Amino acid sequence: LKRAMRWKGPRRRFRKRVWGNNPMLQHFLPKSLVRPNLVVAEPNANEFTHLSKIHGQGFARGWSDGEIEKLLDNDHYFCLVARRKRAIFQPPVGFIIIKAIAEEAEIITIAVEKSARKLGVATRLVHESIRKLQFDRVKNLFLEVDENNLAAIDLYRKNRFELLSVREGYYKDAKGDPVNALVMQRQLG
Repeated sequence: LKRAMRWKGPRRRFRKRVWGNNPMLQHFLPKSLVRPNLVVAEPNANEFTHLSKIHGQGFARGWSDGEIEKLLDNDHYFCLVARRKRAIFQPPVGFIIIKAIAEEAEIITIAVEKSARKLGVATRLVHESIRKLQFDRVKNLFLEVDENNLAAIDLYRKNRFELLSVREGYYKDAKGDPVNALVMQRQLG
């Protein structure tokens, strides 16, 4: 009897999974229980406007759809978008743009809709990008991040990026004051 009363683990996990996928209950649950099932793929040609809106939500100066399209016209750049699994034909909730040349790559930008933050979207985008880069035999992945963007720094540290150097005054904040950039690297192979 004592053993049966202690064993509650799987039932709890099952309950979280069912509640997290139930759209009627998502408004009443904490965000930690609501993890969207995501599909990561390349963007469609008509999604650049929505990608620019997502980028504008996350950065002081968001990129226009023309800037994103021009970037992705270059063969060295690729983009992955994340969509909710049951909403394949809906606009994406996040995206990542990476530049890859030979054995090195750089994360140019990563952005997630405000409504989908803290749900693992950025982590999934980073994981899928790393998988694609490893398939393409890229050895090093670099990025630059604002030293005040603690959420992004935490994301990169959890994904085994290491601090390489600091660039003094690389970014400007909303007031126009210079802000340092952290240069981080992850070895892929």
